[in-house]
Amino acid sequence: MLSIDDGWTYNGLRLIRLENRHIALEVLPERGANIHRVIDKARDLDLLWKSPRIKPHIAAIHADFDDHWAGGWDDAFPGGRASRNRYGDLLPYMGEIWTAQANYSISSSDDEVSITTTVATPVTPAELTRTITLKRDAHTFSLSYSLRNVGTLPFDYNWGIHPSLSIRPGMRFDIPATEGLVDEAGGHWLGEPGDRYDWPELRGFDVRHSEFSDRHAFALHYLTGLKAGWFASTDTADRRGFGLSFDRELFPVVWLCLVYGGWRGYYQALIEPWTGYPSPLDEAVAAGRARLLQPGEEQHTEVTAVLYDGVQSVSDLRADGTVTG
Repeated sequence: MLSIDDGWTYNGLRLIRLENRHIALEVLPERGANIHRVIDKARDLDLLWKSPRIKPHIAAIHADFDDHWAGGWDDAFPGGRASRNRYGDLLPYMGEIWTAQANYSISSSDDEVSITTTVATPVTPAELTRTITLKRDAHTFSLSYSLRNVGTLPFDYNWGIHPSLSIRPGMRFDIPATEGLVDEAGGHWLGEPGDRYDWPELRGFDVRHSEFSDRHAFALHYLTGLKAGWFASTDTADRRGFGLSFDRELFPVVWLCLVYGGWRGYYQALIEPWTGYPSPLDEAVAAGRARLLQPGEEQHTEVTAVLYDGVQSVSDLRADGTVTG
């Protein structure tokens, strides 16, 4: 089985569905090409977190991301928290992609289906093109990106791959990092802002293990010193999981945002490869951790998403779908 169909709608928005016998993907082009669902068909389980109170919808460019966020998987560009760019323009919280409408095209053959989306950002003179390709019988899908400066001046940027994962008791998050830095936190036991630690143990707690106690905590950590470019999220009870393989040179830091009831009553895990940190672009520029794209210059990269089974922890995950437990 292999198909792609753009004849769907959800909550009034066009929805495009890609599917093989292992994976089903749903994309919302009018909502910044948000990946609304990634379904593990063996379990009939959506791997992405969804807000219990918000449905996907179109929002204005400077809307508060958190107040409009229905969940799923976004591309964040050119930064995280709102800040000014080098020219004094105000950049929106979580960037300019999520409120934009994407142009799209679809293609199919006997062996693969794909959707290509392009978003032109209104403040930063940029164009982000992404092609999702799903092959017949594959347990993986690829995301090929091209980021282009279409203006006459250079711009700074931080770019993040921003999937929000649904979590359950007993899940494990493997990331080949060596150091952690706490940025935001509430509830104390996931650290205090400014805490530095040797990943994965913080104050006697192994951050790799999901927590479903009544501690009502949340935190955003920056994980650095990556030994390789991947992460894995494993449901240890089912011995099945999901992970990404990415270019460690382009994405040298993983933002790990864990929410265990301590923020708006949500339970979720965001494991996000980013080009830099901290979250506000102007602070990342000042710290020397932002990237610069010159007029006419393009940045290309490929990310591979992998669905795997048969392991309770992961020591290596590769773009060809190979997972070592």
